[in-house]
Amino acid sequence: MINIEKKIHGGLRETFGKFQYIYSSEKGRISLILLKDYFKKGNDIWEIFSGGDLFEDTERFATKKKAEKRISEVLNQ
Repeated sequence: MINIEKKIHGGLRETFGKFQYIYSSEKGRISLILLKDYFKKGNDIWEIFSGGDLFEDTERFATKKKAEKRISEVLNQ
């Protein structure tokens, strides 16, 4: 079972979305944030991070739905 915690993100609102989502299961924790297209040259992207525990570095996705699918795959393995 995956638990989801929604927190107000402490970063700059111009760069990050308002919220940070923490997904957790017995496997570990993954953070999901929105990275805004600050220079308006493309689209906003969704970034996941596990601190290197579940996968290396960060992974980025075009939509929140795609990011959540990956989170589900990792936390349900």
